[in-house]
Amino acid sequence: YIVYDAISEEVLEGKNISTIRSVASISKIMTAIIALESDYLFNVVTISDEIDDTIGSAIYLTKGEQITIIDLVYGLLLRSGNDCASSIAVNVAKSKEDFVILMNEKAKELNMENTSFSNPSGLDINDDGNTSTVIDMAKLMGYCLQNELFCQIINTKKYKSQDRVFINKNKLLKSYECLIGGKTGVAPILCEI
Repeated sequence: YIVYDAISEEVLEGKNISTIRSVASISKIMTAIIALESDYLFNVVTISDEIDDTIGSAIYLTKGEQITIIDLVYGLLLRSGNDCASSIAVNVAKSKEDFVILMNEKAKELNMENTSFSNPSGLDINDDGNTSTVIDMAKLMGYCLQNELFCQIINTKKYKSQDRVFINKNKLLKSYECLIGGKTGVAPILCEI
């Protein structure tokens, strides 16, 4: 665990902060920021074969459905949609493999020294999975907090797109007034003090 001041980049408290582990679904934080920083955010895309191998958490996209990248990001962060991760990857980059290159380049840019991404969702069934440390993930979240739209999304309790409604799975948003947001799973919890 880690208690991290994203402004000063100071570790206030932590244990095993450099231990490399699977980061599973919190990998989607990196997927989200790459999408948010792309030139494709408001593009309408058509869902295709990329969702064929999607398992686990989903917003249940269907082939031929049209949706904006921004709506996919909401589905990614509020509902932890693995189908959203796959669709973002192939529509922001040319393929999931090219998107993973972008993820690892961004990790290097952010000095996430012990981080390696193999896919956009965090599922490790078909590859080596995504690994990182809590200090590296704290650096990533600190970076993401500088993006106003990212902060707006993680703080959203209910989002209505043209055809869908997403309710944020992060139950802590209802429990703590000071909570800015976060990613469900073993993710950083951010509070204003």
